[in-house]
Amino acid sequence: MTGKITIYIYSFCLFALCSFSMDGQVSKRKEETSKLKKQIYALHKEDSETESIPYLEKYISVSKNELYFKLLYAKSLLYRRDLKVPSVSEPIEDRINKTKRIQENYKLAAKTFQENVLHLQKVRPRDSNLGRWYYLWAFSEWYSDNKEKAIKLFLKAVKLDYRLTESYYNVAALYESLGQWKDAELYWRKYEKAEKELEEED
Repeated sequence: MTGKITIYIYSFCLFALCSFSMDGQVSKRKEETSKLKKQIYALHKEDSETESIPYLEKYISVSKNELYFKLLYAKSLLYRRDLKVPSVSEPIEDRINKTKRIQENYKLAAKTFQENVLHLQKVRPRDSNLGRWYYLWAFSEWYSDNKEKAIKLFLKAVKLDYRLTESYYNVAALYESLGQWKDAELYWRKYEKAEKELEEED
């Protein structure tokens, strides 16, 4: 009987220690994510998206289901300013490496936007910022040299939010770069009309 009681007490103590350890880990994780959140918000408030990237990467690795912070990460990649632009005076290998890094960054931004903007539309189809996220996603595709896809996304953005009139301007510029002059002219006119309507509304 004494042996059974000893085993029971040992099992109970072990369970209590494990529970305490798990509670401690949860509490520590909560504290860490809360601190990271504050750092990210503070940096974005100051328009320091580039500086927020390491904090966002750390936060997303801990909180894998945080949709909003994944979108902030994509935005920060799009706006980052720490990647050096290649110079003509540099050796060709250095220029190639710098260009490759810039392209990889925009591709990662585009991939992150695609995964999370589509998810946002699925879970919150009436989100007031959905058009704005499409607009930013369009830029990341444009900078990744996916011009046709960027055009579709800009048009989706302005459809979701009519105030994003610059979408028409960007579509016109994209069509011009593709040598599609008639389409470009059409969207220049749409941009002018939409801008005028916004002014009248204000």
